[in-house]
Order: sequence, then C-alpha cells, then structure tokens
Amino acid sequence: MNIAVIIGVSVYSNSNNNLPGCKNDADAINQILKKTDKYDEILYINNNESSAKTKELLSNFILNNKGTVINELFFYYSGHGEFSNEEFYYVLSDFDAKKKNQTSLQNTEIDDLVRTLSPDLVIKVIDACQSGTTYIKEGNVLNKYFNDSKKGFNNCYFLNSSLNNQSSFQNGKLSFFTYSFIKALKEHKTKEIRYKDIIDVISDEFSDNQDQTPFFVIQADLTEKFCSFSTELREYLNSFNASTVSDTESKDAPLKLADLVKLDAKEYVNKEGALQAVEFIRKEFERISLSIDYAELYKLEINFLQEYKTIPNTRVIGNWLKDNKNDFFAKLVYETRVDYETGEEYTTLSGFDLKFELPFKAISIEVNSLYPNLASYQCNTVFLISKKHIRFFYFVTNYIDESWENKNLNTKEIKWIFNEVKIADESAIRSAIELIKTNIETRIQNDLNAKFEVEPKVEDKVDDLPF
Repeated sequence: MNIAVIIGVSVYSNSNNNLPGCKNDADAINQILKKTDKYDEILYINNNESSAKTKELLSNFILNNKGTVINELFFYYSGHGEFSNEEFYYVLSDFDAKKKNQTSLQNTEIDDLVRTLSPDLVIKVIDACQSGTTYIKEGNVLNKYFNDSKKGFNNCYFLNSSLNNQSSFQNGKLSFFTYSFIKALKEHKTKEIRYKDIIDVISDEFSDNQDQTPFFVIQADLTEKFCSFSTELREYLNSFNASTVSDTESKDAPLKLADLVKLDAKEYVNKEGALQAVEFIRKEFERISLSIDYAELYKLEINFLQEYKTIPNTRVIGNWLKDNKNDFFAKLVYETRVDYETGEEYTTLSGFDLKFELPFKAISIEVNSLYPNLASYQCNTVFLISKKHIRFFYFVTNYIDESWENKNLNTKEIKWIFNEVKIADESAIRSAIELIKTNIETRIQNDLNAKFEVEPKVEDKVDDLPF
C-alpha cells in the first residue's frame, strides 16, 4: 500500500497571525495525490481541527494501517512551524506557547509513529515558517536536525520550505513553496516524475531568493518516482493557476508580481513606524509583572538602557550579524587589544551597535529575591530592527552570592535566545515579550523545583520552552 497524511492549518485561535493560503495548499496537494491514483488511503486534515482531534485522527490512521506492508508514506504539512529546544513543532490551530507539547505535533512524534509502519520510502513535505524561538547557533541547524531525523528510515526525502531563521511566504492564496512544488508537476514533460525532479525545480525557483531558502534531506538512490501522470491529473494541473484558489479574481489571471509587491509592502515601516514600534515595546515591558505565585517571592525592577556597556556577551550577537545574511540596521563593533606575550596590537570583534538613534537600546529586568534562601536573576533584552522585522535577543541568568553584601551575575551560563517577528504586527511583538516573561518564570520555577524537590507540572517542564 501507499498512504498519505495531509495537514493544513490556516486559522489560529490564540493568534491574529492566520495563514489563509495554507488551506488552499493542503487542498491542492490532496487533489493532486488523489488524481495520481497512487495512494490507497489519504488522511486529510484541513478544517483547523483542534490539537487533540488532529492527534486522535493521526494515531487512529497509523493504528489502522499497522500490520500492512507500506511501500510509501507521504506526509505533507502547511501552517506555522517552530524550531526550539532542539525540536521542530508543527503548530496546530489551538496552539498555546505554555502548552507547546500538548497543542502541537513534534517532529520526533511524527517520526516515531511513521517508524511503527516500517515504510520502504518516507516523504515529508513541510511548508512552514521556522521563525519561532531558537538559540543562536549556526544557520543550518535545522538542516542538521532533519539529517539526524532521517535515521531509522530505509529511504526518505524531506522537502523543507525554509531555514530555521527564515519565514516561508505566501500571498494569501497559496504558499510559494507549495506553488513551486505544483509548478514542477505542471511543467514536467515526460510521463513520470521523480522526487529529485521536483527538488531540482524548487531549487532553481528559489536560487536567487535571499529571504527563503528551501533545503532538502535525501536518503535514497534518486530513482524514486512521485507519480505517473494520469489523464485526470494532467487536466487538473493544466487548469491550475494561483487564482483558481480564489473567487476574487479571474480564473485565467496569473499571479501578478505587482500584487505580491504591494501585499508585502504593507509589512514594512518607515523610521517613524520603527520609533512607534520601539515605544510600543517600552509600554509592553513596563506592563510586565510576575504571576501571583512568583510575585510573593520576587520583586521586578525594569530598566531601559541607552547603551550596551552593562550587557555581557554582546559579542555573540555581533558574530551572528557577521555570519548570517540580514538586513538589520546594525553595525559590528571592534576593539583593539594587546597580545601580552608579543606586545603586538590586534583588532577583535567586541559586539554591535545600531545605525540610528533610539530612546533606548536594551531592557534589563532585575528579578530580586525577597527571601535569603532564593537566588536573584537578571534578564537582558536587546533588539535589531529592519524595515520589516524586529529580532529580540535575550537571556535569563542567576546571581551568585559572593558575600552578604555582594553578588555577581553568573555569566558562564548565559545562553542568548532570539525571537523574530514582523515589526508592523503589534500582536506578534506583544507575544514575543510575553514569551520573555514566560522564560523568566520558567527559569525560576525550574530552580525552585530543583531546590525543593518538587515535581514540575506537565506544562511547566523545561522542554516546553527554551532558556
């Protein structure tokens, strides 16, 4: 048997960041798979089902096919995605960051379910943003993650729409990555098409796109075929164009470049808009307060800083800027040092600075313990700004008591985390700042659990949020 799973998520109940194109993505892939006459069973989930319902349908589908010889399993997902804490999450319609494991599908969970069927060939096509919270590390971390993910499969093709520090784009009607997948089929001239043929078309389509870079993981001999073209499939592909998924335009109208430019331009801001965003950030940070369980134990002090002198390890962010393509209005800062063995001077990267003036450049949150048996903490946040995005970098670390009067910041365990959102989206900025608060409380809770040997609640476990 050949079986397939198609999941599309276009509406998110806890966010204003819906993805209308994802419903059309999943519908188009479902139509194509059905018209190949290749798949014996297709699980189609595309009505914004709850996470519990989605997991139930998926589990039952796997159980129903246990004991059957599976030649090929095709998995497709279109929706929000998040890579954090060394795990990729398929974000479902009722996603809650505080219940991440419960309200999303983990890639390892998908892999484990698929492995129970021992298919000869596994294909995963993932059209999702990987722009969620992630530790600063090398840009191809998600590529490495999916390379490790292929272990345990006989043969596999993983087609991923973007890197971990990028977004996957759509025009409100269709995602560009899925459209490229369909275009590869539509323009293919012979009777059969291999997965490698599809990958080649997608690679060429995005070769000059600096904002979205699909990547592929292959463990196969490149001869595996996606399908033979039936007459019904050819007719569907010949009639398909981006406007067929919308009733607002003529079905003969092609995807217009000018429309894409105008739609994308709405997400950009001028300098005045950037200053408004920074003022919004100030107000949101000023509103931060600890949950009642922690407010009895700690007192917050929030400071807005005009320079980075007191922020440790900003060199890490400078290195990120140097090593990753970006359009943030920031510059690298170098300093001259002396080699004490040779007496020679040398220049080394020491950090970064913004290219324009702002009322403040960093936010420092002091979490001061009200009791002598509890540690105090500091959370530092800096940000980079472009015309379209704002990227928050932050860390939470504890203080170490040196005496009754003195305490030093534990800089050895600083681990910068970043979260990038669209600068014109106040709701997304608010959620990013809320996530910073959540990380503070999660760090506190984990330390309290360890100190007093308390078993954490499921939603508060360390693997729910990275820090």
